[in-house]
Amino acid sequence: MKKNYFTIALVFCFAFISNAQNTVTVDANAEQLGYATVLNFDGSVAFGSIWGVPDLQTIVDPTNNTLSLYPNFNTYNDNPTDPYWVNQTSLLGNKFMIMETYVQSTELVGSPLTFEGTVQENTLQGNGYVVFNVNNGALIGQHQSLPANFGGAFTTDGITEDLVVLLDEGSDPDPSDGCEPVTNAADLAGKIAVIRRGVCEFGFKALVAQNAGAIGVVVVNNVEGPPILMGGGDFGDQVTIPVLMVSDVTGAAIIAELEAGNTVNSTMFLTDYNSYAFIKVFNSDFSVLKDVYAPLVAGTDFSFTFDDIDDTDAFVQYGFGIAGINANPADEATLGSVVVTTNSLSVSDFNAINVSLFPNPTSDNISIKSDKHITDVLIYNTLGQTVKSASPQATNFSVETSYLNSGVYFVNLKTDTASKTLKFIKQ
Repeated sequence: MKKNYFTIALVFCFAFISNAQNTVTVDANAEQLGYATVLNFDGSVAFGSIWGVPDLQTIVDPTNNTLSLYPNFNTYNDNPTDPYWVNQTSLLGNKFMIMETYVQSTELVGSPLTFEGTVQENTLQGNGYVVFNVNNGALIGQHQSLPANFGGAFTTDGITEDLVVLLDEGSDPDPSDGCEPVTNAADLAGKIAVIRRGVCEFGFKALVAQNAGAIGVVVVNNVEGPPILMGGGDFGDQVTIPVLMVSDVTGAAIIAELEAGNTVNSTMFLTDYNSYAFIKVFNSDFSVLKDVYAPLVAGTDFSFTFDDIDDTDAFVQYGFGIAGINANPADEATLGSVVVTTNSLSVSDFNAINVSLFPNPTSDNISIKSDKHITDVLIYNTLGQTVKSASPQATNFSVETSYLNSGVYFVNLKTDTASKTLKFIKQ
């Protein structure tokens, strides 16, 4: 079910051209424009339009020459009771927003363009909302939930499985509160356990379900109102499966369906926000687009080149995007942001490293040959997630890639004074 929500993937690729004629970097003093592409969760486009930069939401700071990129909050804040923008059951944002801040130029047409800068921070990466979704039957759809502050991490892949009510030996006060030895462990194995809130610690309940073979836990509140934040108590640090709570109303409805003999299948997953830099090239009526993207990795410099810019093109745009669901402004501090600025190294420093990478595509390893002493190597995927780091302290060396999944990867190479990023393909 989760795949129906986030099938929009940003495809990143680099074009490495050593003789680029134009180079640009982050300039908060330049005129910044905004555009929003709004999608439904099934992947269909709701609309796309020019958007005010402050409403994206991007904070432009000319004094410090930074752009601070946030998820979009204003669509939620302005329309909290509108089901178009906010799911009225789960209270989560109801649209996938691609919010882009950019500089547009006609003067850059006709020559290859290099775009470079520095990602001062990316506290947004890895943050998002936990979604609890029922995939079938009378309760189909999202339901309000709150993850525990203990247990296994929720992931963007999530877990999808049938719900099963946990049964234990004690009926005082509740035979499904997980405070006594489990009597239906065989039914719970490989399933998501449903447990009522009761007299014992939340961490203890979750551990009981985990030991019975459950792969996730849904705790049902026994107090009227929304779910609460659960602490792990003395046993929470032993819990490795994801745990969340639903309201008493939602939980009672789930249990009623299960007790009636109906199957209730659910998905628990984490939404995510992608952040990226881009170069886009358009014709005169914006009907033809050529583009290239690069992920924004915290604490690293980025530099990529696009050479498919012709004299017949009309507009060049370069800038940044944040993609993810529209967010509740109450969560602004916890979700984080991405801060970009001009590259900390000079253009000549970036161009000073002559590097070759081979074979490309590769299957088992890549060999790197440089005219400079490479101090650090960082390999990351198209989502900006680091998959390997090393400190070779050498000019010629190899890096194992056999453990990587097939796909496109980027390797950032650093010397004491410079940095360069290259693309390779793992077969």
